[in-house]
Amino acid sequence: MAIRSSTFLGRLARDRRGNTLAMMAAAMVPLIGFAGSAIDFARIYVVKARLQQACDAGVLAGRKAMTDTSLSTPLDSTAKTQANTFFANNFGATYDTSAKTFSGGWYRTTNVSFTPTKASDGVDSTVANTVQGAASTTLPMAVMSFFGINTRDLVTTCQARFDLADTDVMFVLDTTGSMSCVPSASTDCANAVTSYSRSDGSTGYYNQESSGSKIDGVRQAVVLFDKTMRDNADSTTHFRYGFVTYSSAVNVGKVIPAQYLQNTSWTYQTRHLSPTVEATSNTAGDYVYGNTSSVSFTGVAQASCVAQRLPATGFVRIGPSIGSTAAWADAGYYQARYYSNVSWTAANGGTCSGTQQPLRALWRYEPQTLDISRFATGATTTAPGRLDGLASSWHGCVEEVDTSAAASFSLGSLPDDLNPDFKPSATNDKWRPAWPEAEWTRGSVNYTEKRDQDITEDSTSQYENLSYRAGGWFDQHGSAACGMPAQRLKVWTAQQVHDYVYDPDFKPFGGTYHDVGMIWGTRMLSPDSVFADSVAWPGRNAPSRNIVFMTDGEMSPSPTSYGQYGAEYWDKRVTNGDYNSQLDRHNARFAVECDAAKKKGITIYVIALGVTINSSLTTCASPGQTFQASSTDQLTTAFKTIAQRVAMLRLTQ
Repeated sequence: MAIRSSTFLGRLARDRRGNTLAMMAAAMVPLIGFAGSAIDFARIYVVKARLQQACDAGVLAGRKAMTDTSLSTPLDSTAKTQANTFFANNFGATYDTSAKTFSGGWYRTTNVSFTPTKASDGVDSTVANTVQGAASTTLPMAVMSFFGINTRDLVTTCQARFDLADTDVMFVLDTTGSMSCVPSASTDCANAVTSYSRSDGSTGYYNQESSGSKIDGVRQAVVLFDKTMRDNADSTTHFRYGFVTYSSAVNVGKVIPAQYLQNTSWTYQTRHLSPTVEATSNTAGDYVYGNTSSVSFTGVAQASCVAQRLPATGFVRIGPSIGSTAAWADAGYYQARYYSNVSWTAANGGTCSGTQQPLRALWRYEPQTLDISRFATGATTTAPGRLDGLASSWHGCVEEVDTSAAASFSLGSLPDDLNPDFKPSATNDKWRPAWPEAEWTRGSVNYTEKRDQDITEDSTSQYENLSYRAGGWFDQHGSAACGMPAQRLKVWTAQQVHDYVYDPDFKPFGGTYHDVGMIWGTRMLSPDSVFADSVAWPGRNAPSRNIVFMTDGEMSPSPTSYGQYGAEYWDKRVTNGDYNSQLDRHNARFAVECDAAKKKGITIYVIALGVTINSSLTTCASPGQTFQASSTDQLTTAFKTIAQRVAMLRLTQ
């Protein structure tokens, strides 16, 4: 029967008012489901993340506290308690040490469980360094219980191991003159230079240290670094150290394998007696004439009264006159005497009269190839270019292999002098002994000749021996620094570390060449270099390799300092004569060598002491591994932090 539209039922069928309410009521069920799942899934995510963090904290603490690493024994009780305590603290739970149960937890969780154990698969020997954990809990649902889903079980695993077992650390330490000052001193500070007797018996130079000096802070910091490493070690851990102290040169000659050292001859910027004869300046042979004067000596036998040179060859500072041992009036100079126009009478026991003329050396300043076969062995050798017979021996610093005088470099095609893995062949391109006693400065880029005029052969002029001009780098002249001998990687005792940094030769002196330090730090840490035999860990996995680079200043090369690249003003090995670019070129060398180290998998930690760390140092360091210290206390803190990072526990799962 049809319903009339005018009836009640008809009107009700046509009336759509209230339909929205009914539809909303029907839609609420799925909407509640969607909202509830979003809320509860967010809670699940947060609690699961917190559970993972607590698990990680627990196994890290347990591994730190573990004392027994044997595979045949369970995790010791001290390590278990420490692990459970850290897990509970990080998950917001309470741990009952007696019942060994957990209660409470994030978001009203229940059934909290955490089980730390020693890994025991027995396959890999390094598993003894591992603590693993399994954590679980039950999370009540906030909204989904409306649909009958009341709880959700959460489970996670974690594992931590001690990665200190195989670690190499190469300390590259700035020991330049400014390290003699306190950290608050100006950046160009350097105390007075004085001499001392080196451990090999030769004379060395250094800047006198202020109380609380930066270099003393370095000594303390290295010892603390070593202590921190030992405090984080156990019977299974292995770590080694090496040392490179740097200024304009590094003392590495005694650790480089002998086959890679030049030991026959090498060219130095030196001087030698001039062989020229210049009539216009009244020179003859290897000497120059001075003004003549009349002389008369008594008590002289007639046979001795002849024209002659005294001494017959060479020069002396104080020498005999004919028939007399009296000093010459200007005996402060190395010289000889030429006697001519002589006559003899019998008066006064024999009187010899004539003309006296002083002879002084005429030196030619220029590069000269010298025989180093004796010097390179470390034997005492007479220094060339001298008249006083000075004996010298090789301290151990070297001149670099053939050097590329470029303004920029490509990491993919490094020249020999920047390639950390370069191995000299049988050619002449080897490392050469630095011989500062043979190096002489001169007033011209080209060769010059000059009469020796100074009693000490160490004048304030532009002609001086670099081994004697100890403090010359303060003015326009150069200097030669050769610091503490470098040490290859090895296992050290705590006493050996202390003795090295407190050795009498661990002194501040010289100018700042960051590239020199980084080049040799990388070479001595590279497993493919000439030092590969000491870098290898026989029978073990590759270690973590780290450079701790410490400096108190910016790069400051000098064209007249003698070091790894010879004397730049004359040798031109870095600048090719463009001395205005010297700083930029050394910075370029430093930057690419830092990149070369990082390419070898080496982590670089950089510490700036007493100065603001600049972009060059920041770029050199591995990401996040720069430190700035304004005091020795901050320096030791930086070293301790680095040691903790090097020795850090690592999550492996």
